[in-house]
Amino acid sequence: MRVVKVLNNSLVLALDDEGRETILMGKGIGYHRAVGYQFSAGEVEKVFVLKDRSISRSIIRLAAEIDSVYFEICKNVIDYAVSTFEMQLLDHIYLSLTDHIAFAVRRTKEGILVPNFYTLDMRRFNPNEFQVGRYALTVVKHQLGIELPEDEAGNIAFHFINAQVDHPYNEKNRRIRELADNVLNIVKYYYQLVYDEENIAYSRYVTHIRLFAQRLVSGQQLPEDSSRLLYDQIAEVCTSEFSCVDKIDRFVQEQFGVRITNQEAMYLALHIHRVLENRKV
Repeated sequence: MRVVKVLNNSLVLALDDEGRETILMGKGIGYHRAVGYQFSAGEVEKVFVLKDRSISRSIIRLAAEIDSVYFEICKNVIDYAVSTFEMQLLDHIYLSLTDHIAFAVRRTKEGILVPNFYTLDMRRFNPNEFQVGRYALTVVKHQLGIELPEDEAGNIAFHFINAQVDHPYNEKNRRIRELADNVLNIVKYYYQLVYDEENIAYSRYVTHIRLFAQRLVSGQQLPEDSSRLLYDQIAEVCTSEFSCVDKIDRFVQEQFGVRITNQEAMYLALHIHRVLENRKV
């Protein structure tokens, strides 16, 4: 395999022997590698043949935005899940998990804590995935010296549930996917948007929508915030986004017979706001 471009110390864009573009992953794989360098099979830990252009382009784009150590952490955690619990995982987890861990570390450094109110249920009903989440916290602490909150183990576990080919909660996941797709469409048609699927803001937006759908289907929404101070401040700035969230709320009432809590509404509005800021003109 011949190097086309070094993305960072852990990722390289290359051409295989059949002339196909691939992404090669491995600790230090890009260090001091020049364009044209030929890799032997033993030097490469993970190969992505670029069949799904959206995933591959997102990985390339993410490599330009975050430190290579997050890709190394992600691969370490995924290897642990596969070797310890024999999980069969879809490739998109390399993108979603890397982005999630980098974002979680940044939030922790800034003192922003997002509680996970279904950690106990996750530990009880998905012990393998939760153990992988706890392992991830250990790796982050060892690699970066950052202690992520225990609730992050549950958030990381969700990524492994959603990425498994044969997870027993497939029917539940089907309902989650349908709800997430409906929410994405409500926003799309409300603003007549053309989603820029290559934008990291879109990737984070979709991840949030899926986690929102997961919480709703599981009956574990973020609780009402009685103080409403932050909610009112954001609502004053994001009036259009909250109008769109009202349409989502009406849809949720029709389908599930519940209202969206003010915390869920606030985070939905924020993610819609970020996607609008990065929309294609």
